[in-house]
Amino acid sequence: MKYNKPKRTFEDSGYVNPKKSYCVSLENVVNRHHQDMKTMVDNGRYFSIFAPRQSGKTTFFKLFSHKLEIDSNYIFILMSFENCETYDLIKFYQHIQYVIYGQLIQRLRDIQCHQVDTVQSFLQTHILNDSYAFYMLFSQLNQLISKKKIVIFIDEFDGIPINEIKNFLTTLRKLYQEYKDKTDKALYSVGLVGIRNITQLIVGGVSPFNIADHIELPPFSFTNIRDLYNQYTQETNQPFTEEAIHAVYEETQGQPWLVNRLASIVITKIKPETIDPIVKENIDQAVNVLLKEKNSHFENLKEKIFLYKETFKSILFNPKEAYLPDDDAQSWLQQYGLIKEQDNCAVIANPIYKKRFSKFVSSHKGLENGKMKIFISYCHEDRHWLDRLVFHLTPLKYQSIEFWFDEHIKSGDNWSEAIQNAIQTSHMTIHLISPYFLNSDYIRTREIPAIQARQKEGMFVIPILIKKCVWKVIPFLSNIQMYPHNGIALEELDKTEQEDQLIQLVNEIIELFNQN
Repeated sequence: MKYNKPKRTFEDSGYVNPKKSYCVSLENVVNRHHQDMKTMVDNGRYFSIFAPRQSGKTTFFKLFSHKLEIDSNYIFILMSFENCETYDLIKFYQHIQYVIYGQLIQRLRDIQCHQVDTVQSFLQTHILNDSYAFYMLFSQLNQLISKKKIVIFIDEFDGIPINEIKNFLTTLRKLYQEYKDKTDKALYSVGLVGIRNITQLIVGGVSPFNIADHIELPPFSFTNIRDLYNQYTQETNQPFTEEAIHAVYEETQGQPWLVNRLASIVITKIKPETIDPIVKENIDQAVNVLLKEKNSHFENLKEKIFLYKETFKSILFNPKEAYLPDDDAQSWLQQYGLIKEQDNCAVIANPIYKKRFSKFVSSHKGLENGKMKIFISYCHEDRHWLDRLVFHLTPLKYQSIEFWFDEHIKSGDNWSEAIQNAIQTSHMTIHLISPYFLNSDYIRTREIPAIQARQKEGMFVIPILIKKCVWKVIPFLSNIQMYPHNGIALEELDKTEQEDQLIQLVNEIIELFNQN
């Protein structure tokens, strides 16, 4: 035998195209009733699917769509809400219309459906501009297309505009409930990808999509890894020994990106262009190379760890840390694939993450190249002071420091979800303290508890006294250094002194981030 140049690669940068990259199908993708994906779709179920980033979600669903294409009764539509969070209502539904209409007509042509011209005429006059038009689209299609099952999978559902979450999910629920006992269903089955558990999502005090199943994509099994690597062996004649595959499985615990990256390092840097077997020692060498490597996967995870550094550190160094499914910090770390539950304990997801991030969480240094984020908590009655603060904070963008406040939220019903998400993803909070601030029930009952939880993870909190008030009686503020440090409210200073204090604050913020 001789070495043959591989025809494909081990993909470590995005969607896996089976024609260009080695690819395997995941095992045991089931719901709580142990039904697989095909059974759920056949039964007309609506469900949410979760897996951390770079764990093969998009690849899984594209492969699954190819299986559905075999059956001409199915009309499968795959779309994504990635980068849609900034869209207004019109642009968001224009995006949906463009994707759905194009794939729908193409599928009807592919299966030679005799109703394609009728459907196309209807679509030319039916404009998607809101959730009601979305509902009517499928109600009408149900009458136009007989004995066909429309299935939609929405990838990166987290990217939906915050103002439209409630309306969109409520519309899906309405379509499901109105047709669940009928043979012909307007929208037969829906899968929302990227949501940890959408059945627990609360918007405006209610759960708008509590009719859904929930499943989680598993990591690669040992068999998956062996099958993946055997594809390379069949092309090149270079085998992976059983011990080497075991070593990969132990080090990665089946995390797909890590499995692919280790293989890529081995065949290009450790033992390239040979039929000599890849052994455990070669895997150990590849792990050492990977641990020193700078890549987007590790950098993205580092940003998430930094937000919940203390919890990650506690789990890292305490092998019996209790698994708490309702703990916000653990929930976020699990969502990004950094920890997992094992024997009722919270543990680091795999040995590579343990080794890579142990020094990071033990040091006092922050992110080298990552962006830092400041959450600004204020009352609308103090908007004048917010504008002045933002004016001085704006140059911090050159230091990779961003700031967030509720300027872009248009729907009051959805403020809470956006604000809570901003708190969870920020490294610092600035409070604009005034009588209005102290009298705000929302700040007291919703913002402050979330910020206190983030403080335990190392979030900086800077209260700025803008107007005289009885802030000293507030327990949350009594143990935090007030700014200005002399305790004099900014409104009591003349304009020049106010500007000096705001400039000094910005310099202190830079120093805090640089020190950490």
